[in-house]
Formats: sequence, C-alpha cells, structure tokens
Amino acid sequence: MIDMHDLALSMNCFFQRIFKRQAVVLFSIIGMITCLFAEMQNITQKKLLSKEQFDHNTSFVFIGKSSQGTLGLYESMIPLLHSMEDVRGIKIMPENFPKIIIKLDTSAAPGLHPSSNLVDATLEFLRQRGYSKDRVDLLCFNFDELVRSKAYGLQSKNRKYKGHKIQTPVDEGFFTSEWFHDSSMPPQVHDRAKFFLEFPHDLSKRMEEERKSYIPAALLDAQTYWINLAVVMDDTKLGITGAASNMSLDLVSNSKRFRQDSTLGAAAITEILAIPEIWGKRLFSMVDLHRYQFAGGSDFNAEFIDSSPILLVSQNPFSVDSIAWKYIAKSREMRKLSSRSKEEALIFKYAESLNLGRVVEPKVIKSFLANQ
Repeated sequence: MIDMHDLALSMNCFFQRIFKRQAVVLFSIIGMITCLFAEMQNITQKKLLSKEQFDHNTSFVFIGKSSQGTLGLYESMIPLLHSMEDVRGIKIMPENFPKIIIKLDTSAAPGLHPSSNLVDATLEFLRQRGYSKDRVDLLCFNFDELVRSKAYGLQSKNRKYKGHKIQTPVDEGFFTSEWFHDSSMPPQVHDRAKFFLEFPHDLSKRMEEERKSYIPAALLDAQTYWINLAVVMDDTKLGITGAASNMSLDLVSNSKRFRQDSTLGAAAITEILAIPEIWGKRLFSMVDLHRYQFAGGSDFNAEFIDSSPILLVSQNPFSVDSIAWKYIAKSREMRKLSSRSKEEALIFKYAESLNLGRVVEPKVIKSFLANQ
C-alpha cells in the first residue's frame, strides 16, 4: 500500500500503464500590421535569449493585455504567439502540425469558461496560418453546460461552432479501450455503482475498470496537436485549477475520484500530462484573466469573480497556472482572505520533479502591446 502522504513515495504513482503507444472575422490588414509588430518583438527577444542565456528546462510565460473584444484579443495574442514560437523554434502551420484540437475548459460552465471572443481570436490566428476548418476541432466535456451559457450561440443538436466540429464524450469512439490512465485511487461511490450495473457478475472486471480513467483517443493521434484554452479558479485541495487541470483531470472519463485528495489529485494531474503522447503534442496554453475565480473552491461562485486585463500564453500549462496564482493571491489579499503558499503547491513540485520545466518561477516576457 503506497503512503501518498510521504512526498518521496508519492512519486511512485507517477507511472502510467498505456497499452498502445502512438501516441468570421476578417483581419487581413490588421493581421499584417500586428505580424509586423510581432516580428519587431521577436527581434528584441532574439537579443534577450542568446544561446548562452537559454536554458531548455526554463519555462516561459508571455504576458499581454486582455480585451473584451475579439479584435483586441487577436491584436494582443499575435505578438505573444510569435514570441513563443521564436523561443521554441517552431512555426504553427499545417505542414508542421497537421491537425489541431482546441481543448475548452468547461469544468465550471455555464458560469465560467473561455470567452467566445478568445476562441474566435484563436481560430482567426489558425485561419491566417492556413488551417482549414476540417483541420481544427474543439473538444468539450460539458457541451450541454456550454449551450446553457448562451455565449457561443450553440444548440444541443448541432455540435459545431462556426464550421468547426466539437468533439464530446457522447461521440462514438471518443474513448477507446486502448488509452487510459491507470491509478490505484479508489473510485467515487457513483462510479462504483455504474461499474456494478455494467458488470454485475464480474468482480475482477469491475475492479479493473475502477482503476482506469479513459483519455480521448483523438488526442493520441500521431498527427494531432493541442491548444489549451483554460480558466483559472482557486481550489481548496489543489491550490489552483486552470491550464494544467484542463489538460489532465478535466480530460479523463472519471476525474471526480481525484479531486478530494490534494496529494493524489496533484499526482494525477502531473502523471496524465507527463504521458509522452500528451506532453509532446502541446502547442500552447492560454488563459484570459478578464474573468477568474479567487475563492469558493472548484465550483463556480459568482461572489468570488475578479478581473485583470491580462492574457497569459505558454507552452507549459503549469507555468501559466504559476503566474495566474499571483493574481488569485492578490485578489485574496485585497479581501483579507487566507493566503496559500505556491511554493508548497504539490502540482508545481511534482511537475518539476518529473522534469516538466521550472514552473514555480517561470521566466516572464511582457509584450510591448501590454499596458502593465
């Protein structure tokens, strides 16, 4: 029996068993202008990030100014993405990354989710790079809650957004028996009841299924890469839910069993993201702090919504959360709420222990367009 309260031994749970390893707004003129500005920013960053200064384990977070409108977000997003590409030495285009899935954070929908303006700006960026609509899908776990929010103008029967397919768990083949995260963490009562109904006379099958958290098969396709649009919230167990949890706990079939234990929850987040077929397919994570929740746990609570005109972009989802933590902490301090120590947050400790980047204090690069 693994003692998960011992940090050293708790890292033993960071090994997964995977049985198959393969893993409309027109902005033409504005796009050219912002791309020109972005190139100016890139030249500055090239001087800043010489080969002698660059550490491949350093995590970078690019900060720009948020906006309530699609156009403003697009203008702010372009230099951030150009700078990120320059640091990583990549170019996001179909020849390099043929298929893209945008994971929408709907864990707190309909109250809190990525804005439609942020989605539209991201889709416009990809369109300008040559991506046709059939090459870019959205992935959403709580589609009906997103419909209820009315922000996207979606209807239950039409699982498309502006011509882009929305993948959901009700789709045939969304989960397959070959891709799952295996954990010894016991299931929640409702999960155990579901497995009993499915396999009433097969105890060994029930016990086998209780350990598995299935991962969307589309994300493990060799030609598919992901973009992560998340929202951040204070969390009493994990410290923060945001970009990292959106691509881990909010990605699997029965994530509720991890959320009530700070140690096992943090371990599951890091373990899932560390799967090579997931970690190696990340393009970037982005958070718009125009709306975030600074207290109230992991459930939406309008009483604790705050706003900062900040847009965060990074290839590393843990780094995005690390910077977002500071804004949550500031909101809590202003309202005289108890402070939480980021240095003690297990999701960041575990991420660094697994060599997923230096994320407690990532390197911050501000865009010249940001009004800080």
